Amino acid sequence: MKKILFLSLLALGASFAGAQEPSAFGAGNLDSAEPYGLSEDERHILKNKRAIEALQKTLLKQQQIVQSNRERIDGLQSIIEGWNSRIVKFEKSIRQIEDLNRSVDDLEAKTELLAKTQSENFEQIRTVLQELGTLIDSINEKYVDKERFNRLESAFLQFKEAYESFMKKADLSSKSNAQIYKEAKQLFRKKQYAEAKRYFSHLVKSNYKPATSNYYLGEIAYRNGRYKDAIAYYKRSASLYDKSSFMPTLLLHTAISLQRIGDKEQAREFYNSLISLYPKSKSAAIAKKNLAKL
Repeated sequence: MKKILFLSLLALGASFAGAQEPSAFGAGNLDSAEPYGLSEDERHILKNKRAIEALQKTLLKQQQIVQSNRERIDGLQSIIEGWNSRIVKFEKSIRQIEDLNRSVDDLEAKTELLAKTQSENFEQIRTVLQELGTLIDSINEKYVDKERFNRLESAFLQFKEAYESFMKKADLSSKSNAQIYKEAKQLFRKKQYAEAKRYFSHLVKSNYKPATSNYYLGEIAYRNGRYKDAIAYYKRSASLYDKSSFMPTLLLHTAISLQRIGDKEQAREFYNSLISLYPKSKSAAIAKKNLAKL
């Protein structure tokens, strides 16, 4: 009886040990690439395991994307900081140009006042010269020898000639409008803008070629960076005659002037008008490039 009980216990122990060991062929192994022979709980565990692994892979990809975007953002911040520095310098340059324009305006006003004052002074000098001439004659007769008188007379004549030459140059009333117009364009080509402006302003007051004269006044203002004045002259010129050969340039410089003062919408309209009206002109080609950047 004892022998039978012993054998039974031995068989039960062997059976229990067999249930604890994994199959020799990998059944129930969750770490296997293709597990099989799984129980219901093991299948749930395997499913959750694979879901976690997929989630980890997705999380890793997201981390890589975040790191890449962070590096891009750092690069963009560097670019933006560089552009901000350039914008600050550009704004500083614009303020300097505006200050310079105000200085030019003040200088022009002072020059006009000086010219007016000089004109009055020269009238006084003319009278003094006449009196001086009479005095020289008197001195020659009574006090001065001939050699000294000749030197004094020579100096007087040189001064008189210089004075008359200056007055002749300053006084445009003695010239015809055609001559003034010719000389005004010569002065403009030589970039003597202050003198050219005086000539063209005289022509505008005389109503001689007012469209062209206003155009040149606009060009002078444009080249001096006085864009608001340039726009006013250009509009006046175009309103007087819009078939001139310089119209493509007038429209282009009007658009650029508007862009420079910050009126981009109006600038865009003038660029489009120029391209539409004069599509084959050099000004239209420049307008297309500027419009693409606007």
